Formats: sequence, structure tokens, C-alpha cells
Amino acid sequence: MMIPDRLLNFLPWAIATLMIAAMAHLVSVLLMPALAPKDAYARLASYAKAVGINEGVVALPPITPGAEILPFEDASFVEAACIYDLSKRPYHVTASADGEDFFGLSFHASGGRIYHAITDRSAIKGKFDIILGNARQMEALENASDGAAPLQEVRITAPTSRGFVLLRVLAKRGSDQARLREQLKSVKCENFDLPKD
Repeated sequence: MMIPDRLLNFLPWAIATLMIAAMAHLVSVLLMPALAPKDAYARLASYAKAVGINEGVVALPPITPGAEILPFEDASFVEAACIYDLSKRPYHVTASADGEDFFGLSFHASGGRIYHAITDRSAIKGKFDIILGNARQMEALENASDGAAPLQEVRITAPTSRGFVLLRVLAKRGSDQARLREQLKSVKCENFDLPKD
């Protein structure tokens, strides 16, 4: 046997080994967010419990390097979160946007995946009125209101029963942060009962 023949005999085994290694790495990278014990929802829930807030807006502390609660936080934003559980009742979020500062709401499933986002440009007359529920709750709400939502109300069907709403307001100057924190405290996040048939 010549050396090129030995290389050709070895080549399929080398390719198979590389393919198996690539698949193992790909699967582990894709499964990592689902298997991570401290995802964004878990970190927010433990922070809310530590500060003693069970329902409503949880103001996130100013960002300091190495002590971020959520990944990829930006020090230019003032942030708060509403942690929801739709297992029994739908969720209602109301907020006011002054039109001067960027105000964004992003809706996250319990794993952290964003499934809806809205900004102050979508606010009707400077107000957000958002109903969040699962498919069954949304259907019951539509049946109770004959399918017509009030003009200012946005209805969102959540893919999971647990998750969080991240509220972010851009502070153009460092001196704006205190005013924006007060603005975020005025946001209302609460479960509500479905109308009776």
C-alpha cells in the first residue's frame, strides 16, 4: 500500500469525526439557553423577590459593570420590568409616553425570547393600553366584547404563561435619569379578571 491509499482510507473516518464534533457543538450551543438555570426571567424573579415586589413594576437599579441583572444592558437606559403569570388571569399594562424621550416596551417569554415590542411612536395620544393573555383568555375577552377592542387597546397573545415586560426609557443626559425613574414608577402592570359571561 502506498501513502496516498492510506490517506484515502483514513479520510472518511476523519470527516465523520469532524461532522460528529460539529453536530455536538451545534446542539450544545442551541440547547444552552433552554437549559441555563439563571435565564433572564429567573434573574428578574429573584431580584423582585429580593426587593419585596410581588406584582407591578420592578425598577431595575442603575447599571454597574459586573452587577447587571439582565444581559446586554445599556447605561443610557433607565429600565424596569413587569413579571407576569397568565396561568389564572390576563395581564394589563398601562403607561404614558411624553413623546420627548424614547420609551420602549418589549414582551419576553419565560426563556427570554422577545415575541412583541412596541415604542412610544405607537402610543395613541401618548398612552399605552396593552392587554396580555394566553389564547383562551384572548378568546374569552373577544367574546365578551363582541370582538371589538377599544381603539387605544392593544391585545397581545403570549406564547407562554410566564414571562416579563421590559420597560426602557432613553436618558439623553445623566441628569434625566431621576425624572425617568419616576416616569417608570407611574406604569401600571397588573392581572385583572375576565368579564363574566
